[in-house]
Amino acid sequence: MSTAKSKVSELTSSSNQDWQARKDDAIARGEGNIAPVYVERALGSEIWDVEGKRYIDFGTGIAVCSAGHSHPKIVAAVAEQLERFSHTCVMVTPYDSAVRLAEKLNELAPGTSKKKSIFVT
Repeated sequence: MSTAKSKVSELTSSSNQDWQARKDDAIARGEGNIAPVYVERALGSEIWDVEGKRYIDFGTGIAVCSAGHSHPKIVAAVAEQLERFSHTCVMVTPYDSAVRLAEKLNELAPGTSKKKSIFVT
């Protein structure tokens, strides 16, 4: 049996301060963070850090601004999609949900002229 540390123990830190030090060593300074709070889990509008402290998530992120973290309908939709496939480039091999989304956005857009959508990042 090996006496070397397991990979899991090497990846485990118990405090925000530990994770911040590791982040400072591993990630370029250009990717800063406002608060050295490392999220362990989140639900709704709350997050819990690696030390077990609970916070109201005032920072949110693009994916959770409207519905919160781990909304059951979103979790179910993501799981359903992952059962089908995780990702393809819509410009190479398009998929039905992109077409349905474009149709819905076009329907909701104001005005009487013909509408078309484009998805870019």
